[in-house]
Amino acid sequence: MENIKKNNIFLISFLFISVVSLFLGFFLNEDLSTGGSRWDFNQTWNVVINFSNYNFHQYYSYTSHVPFHYIILSILYNLFNDQYIVRLIYLIFSFSLPLLLYLNLNKIYKCQKSLLLLFSFSLILFPFFRSMAIWPNAHLTASIFFLISNYFYLKGNTENKLLYKYLNLLFLAFATYSMQSYVIIFSFYLINYFLYHSKKEFMQLFLFCILLAIPGLYLISFNTRISNITMTRNLSYSLASNISLITFYLFFLINGKNLDFIKNKIIKFSKKEILIIFTLFLYAVINFTAYDTPMLGGGFFYKLSHLILGNNIIFFSSFLLGLFLCTIMIKEDKKFIYPLLIIVTMASNYIVFQKYYEPLFILLLTVLYKNYFIKNLLLNLKNISIFLLFVFLYFLSATINQVGNFTNNLSGVIRFF
Repeated sequence: MENIKKNNIFLISFLFISVVSLFLGFFLNEDLSTGGSRWDFNQTWNVVINFSNYNFHQYYSYTSHVPFHYIILSILYNLFNDQYIVRLIYLIFSFSLPLLLYLNLNKIYKCQKSLLLLFSFSLILFPFFRSMAIWPNAHLTASIFFLISNYFYLKGNTENKLLYKYLNLLFLAFATYSMQSYVIIFSFYLINYFLYHSKKEFMQLFLFCILLAIPGLYLISFNTRISNITMTRNLSYSLASNISLITFYLFFLINGKNLDFIKNKIIKFSKKEILIIFTLFLYAVINFTAYDTPMLGGGFFYKLSHLILGNNIIFFSSFLLGLFLCTIMIKEDKKFIYPLLIIVTMASNYIVFQKYYEPLFILLLTVLYKNYFIKNLLLNLKNISIFLLFVFLYFLSATINQVGNFTNNLSGVIRFF
């Protein structure tokens, strides 16, 4: 009973501080992507104005994204005719993401609710969540609809009602019409419906997906930029950047139990597995080349490596460590392949930005299935506190970077991560 009381006090204190910090960031026009989110918002604001005036033509001159996110903002702008109020309402709307994450987690993990809430609301301190909440961004809107979609997926699995499965696909369509790359997540749900449901039910759901796709086909017909997916042709760059970013977020899950598990698994690696990992590592390192603006994208470790050492040593080290961690997680649970393939496919543009991962990778890792590492994290307040410490240090580093403008002084840098 005393532990529960202590957890609740810690929860209330953390919620108050994190929520107040986000509102304070809003009033200070904070952008921990060092200008990227604010630039995206201002670049596409004309779309919102045009939509509010019922002018839906040539919106693709301002963005290559699908329009649902901008339609939502235009409705608010039509009502209040004030950009500041639209941003404030969207900020309040963004709090639905940690609440929805909590609802999803509560269906998967049987843990103290206070620990689930602490984990869920920790997202408020993640730099890209904050910047996208303060400067309304389609990535965040899509993530919110994805969590609603997954909640109905979990509910449909436990109660076996077809209605919930239709709602699962419908809200994923809303996510996809906010950010088209989310269409890849349909494959996860359809594969599971095919494997674990009757053929008749699967065909009904599949036909419903085709129906949901019709507006998308119409949009593509007059806005070809939507379908112009800039897939990488530099596999070494894409592989190293994506695995390095996965390593970064897996670091947040490190605690005593997970660390012991990792060490025990590494000791038991076969010579064949080690050979394959190092062969893949050496291939990527030897063939690694950045683009015309080498400091654009790449993620946290890439920027840190060049900021501290002026080379790729830290970045390549994180890539090698990530290969080991991904192998361990796949060996422990084959389902890890789902979030791994989804996020790598969605982020395999010719330049890999950290915003593609935050908060999406954390969401995929926690809500698609019962994850061993997340389960250990949610065991007790001590493990959650270690996680929150990592999150706070990340938030602090992003804040220091914004104030000191360090990464923007690196040659070619346009955005923080």
